[in-house]
Amino acid sequence: MATPPNPTRLLLAATLALGLGAGEALAQPLQRARAAEARGDLRAAQIEYRNAVRAEPQNGAVRAGLAEVSMELGDVDTAEREARAALDGGYDPPAATALLIRTYAARGRFREILRDFPLPENPPQPAVAGQVAVGRALAHLALGERDAARAAVAAAQRLAPGAVETHLAVAGLALADGDRAASEAAIDRVLAVDPARPEALLRKASFQFERGERPAGLETLGRLVAAAPGNVAARLLRAEMLLRTGEDARARQDVEAALRVQPGSVQGVYTLAVLQARAQDFRAADETLQRLGAVLPNIPEGLLLLATVKRALNQASQAEDAAQRYNARRPEDPRGAKLLATLQAEGNRPGDAAATLTRLVQRGGADAEAFDMLGRLHGASGRPREAVQAFQQAAQLAPGDSAIQARLAAARLAAGDAAGTQQAAGEALRIAPGQAAARELLAIAALSRGDVTSAQAEWDRLSPEQRRSEPAGTLEGLLKLARFDVAGARTAFETVLRSFPDSVGARLGLARVATAQGQPEEAERLLGEVLARAPGHPEALGWLAATIAAGGPRGAAARVVLQRAQAAAPNEPALALALAGALAAAREPAKALAVLNTEALRRPGQGPALPLARSQAHAALEQWAEAEAAARLALAEDAASVPARRQLLALLLRAGKAREAETLVQEGLRQDPGNPAMQALAIGLAQQTGGLDAALAAADRLADTDAARPASLQLRGELLLGAQRPAEAARAFAAMRARADSAALALREAMAWRAAGNLPAATAAVDSWLARAPEDAEALNLRAQLDMQAGRDAEAERRLQQVVERAPDNAVALNNLAWLLAVRGGEADLARARGLAERAYFLLPNSDTADTFGWILARTGDPQRALVLLRQAVAAQEQGRADPGKAFRLAGALRTAGERAEAIRLLEPVLAAGTSFPERAQAERLLAELRAGR
Repeated sequence: MATPPNPTRLLLAATLALGLGAGEALAQPLQRARAAEARGDLRAAQIEYRNAVRAEPQNGAVRAGLAEVSMELGDVDTAEREARAALDGGYDPPAATALLIRTYAARGRFREILRDFPLPENPPQPAVAGQVAVGRALAHLALGERDAARAAVAAAQRLAPGAVETHLAVAGLALADGDRAASEAAIDRVLAVDPARPEALLRKASFQFERGERPAGLETLGRLVAAAPGNVAARLLRAEMLLRTGEDARARQDVEAALRVQPGSVQGVYTLAVLQARAQDFRAADETLQRLGAVLPNIPEGLLLLATVKRALNQASQAEDAAQRYNARRPEDPRGAKLLATLQAEGNRPGDAAATLTRLVQRGGADAEAFDMLGRLHGASGRPREAVQAFQQAAQLAPGDSAIQARLAAARLAAGDAAGTQQAAGEALRIAPGQAAARELLAIAALSRGDVTSAQAEWDRLSPEQRRSEPAGTLEGLLKLARFDVAGARTAFETVLRSFPDSVGARLGLARVATAQGQPEEAERLLGEVLARAPGHPEALGWLAATIAAGGPRGAAARVVLQRAQAAAPNEPALALALAGALAAAREPAKALAVLNTEALRRPGQGPALPLARSQAHAALEQWAEAEAAARLALAEDAASVPARRQLLALLLRAGKAREAETLVQEGLRQDPGNPAMQALAIGLAQQTGGLDAALAAADRLADTDAARPASLQLRGELLLGAQRPAEAARAFAAMRARADSAALALREAMAWRAAGNLPAATAAVDSWLARAPEDAEALNLRAQLDMQAGRDAEAERRLQQVVERAPDNAVALNNLAWLLAVRGGEADLARARGLAERAYFLLPNSDTADTFGWILARTGDPQRALVLLRQAVAAQEQGRADPGKAFRLAGALRTAGERAEAIRLLEPVLAAGTSFPERAQAERLLAELRAGR
């Protein structure tokens, strides 16, 4: 069925036909103009209308035709001039008036509409007055004057009730009132009168799209485009709808058609840039956006698109500037915040990125992706608890996303929550049963508990293809390392590195292997390689820092590794802090300050640690003003930072600013009265300024403050312990237990009695708590230690067994239980002890666990592996000398391995020192046998 012609165009055509008698000079341009309009070539139509105007300048209908076409082309100046000439030339007054008012509106001259088109009380031409009323109504609506608009619409309905413009005004008012049904009903009345009315068809299509009636909306716009191929608004609205459904090719056809009519159309140029960006033709998109110039920021999503394009072109500063401006204008839009955070993170400013997303969260605008990004940033910055909170929010918003659940599991693992890791990884596998990452996390969680069997079972469930991945290969190496299959672990990690040369996990695994094999130089080299790939890696930094702190040749070598890594990445905060800490410990504060003073590291928004470290370095150099300024910056970064507050407090006290120091402490207590560290700060200030009695009085005041409990109940006892008055401290803890009993107070009381040498009282304190909470693993562990100290090995063993059942990742309890079983010495006991010691060493590879595990290996016929561990145990110096018991056990293993000379060299200085230790008699006998060649 053919589309009915536009009545306005019919009026023009009929009026023009009357003038055909004027001759061929007018007829031919008009015919060509109408033909050009029909094919959508409005620019050619405008040219022909101009020719017609020159042929008959007094013809109002020709002037009106030129005005209509000019309006379509966006040439509003010409449209206004010709509409006014049409009205003056006698063209249909209502139509000419409506056309002239439209030209005003096209340039936003709404106040001028109200000024230039007054509404007389008794108009001689009601139809003309009706058009004036419509124009005034639309002007009032544009100005937000709804009551005045309502009165003008009522006047239009009275003066020109059947005019389509009146119905359009009714529709506009209803839409402003939020009554979309009434608005659409008015549009339908327009279309019943004028089925091809462009404004009505556009609004009808918009309503259809809003309801999700995409085919109907496209059909409506298709009718409009078919009748008026040059209608720019219809083309662009259809392009927008096609964009939403991914039909970019069809959308581009409409956009290009619109731009042929109006090359300067802001919406058309912008939509073209969107299409070019979606096609990843970012260079073309950038050039297109430049055409918009200063108008671009006024487009709702213009700055967002510009930021996206500039990022794709690696123009980071321009991208961030656009993203910042968009985020400032639309702070609730998660897209802008996410893009800005991404740019900040890519610029090595994770603190700024996290702050951007945190502000979005605080405004309530964060979506699952924003929380997911925030979780990753927290995780990369070594804040696992904050990462867990962010991933939990992401998981709530996207419950079916298995990848988010897997990342939540990883964050919980980093936070030390093995049970939470298992739960989140299990949920990830429920959503996506074939997901390897979640299964690997289940295995790692099991390993973190020392449960090698369960970890192996999870690894066994991986497919052969999945086992060839980097994480799976690293996991295989860790499984072998957990069983102290050092050679097998080395092979597994080296296999991973051959396939994945940049693997950080495999390098860390190999560093552990090298340490276990007594090759610290290789371990340090591998840690340096880790930092070259991940400059802020916490495990590598912690490992090197601990080696440096231990001193000796290895400490010096580790410092060199750290310095090289920091020189290669001078703006990495964690790396700078680690090296600065090592330099400060070596009493080289000037060098520490040089490391911390790069422009990037001085940039605000990176947390309190950097300015705090600078303050400490300034203080070591006695640069007191600079130290105080840096401490204040640290506190400004995080008002809850107790270390920053403590540093500033010390500087204020040194400067004699006692009142300001007191204010600083009281401010901290008001912010967080229950924070134990903040309470300790307040007590420390009281003790420093008024002595122990003043501190005890302050402790009592805090203990009487509800908001400060339960932490404040320990303050008096801790002060007395620090004053070397353990019996009084124990009685203080007991008194507080009478007020509010707790595990913390009971254990502190027991440890105070033990420090006082009163084991029966210590045992009684623990037992009194266990009577209330018999399952408390921490209390059972302390009770077992008291049993061991009192020689009650059987009772200690029984309790330690309960501890490891309730807390299977308690490495100290595992190690102690393994030791007791090995002391008993039966074959079955040694076999069980070996498994426990293996778990303890894997969970906590230190001097004590290496000693226990090595001793058990030596007794179970594995002297070579025992030697590696026992050498590690002895290499860890305690107060400058090797522990004599550990030296004795290493000497025994050396004799078994045939290394008699080394055993003698080890034992002689230990025994010559005259130190008393439980195995001294055995050590003397061993040395005598070694000297005798036995």
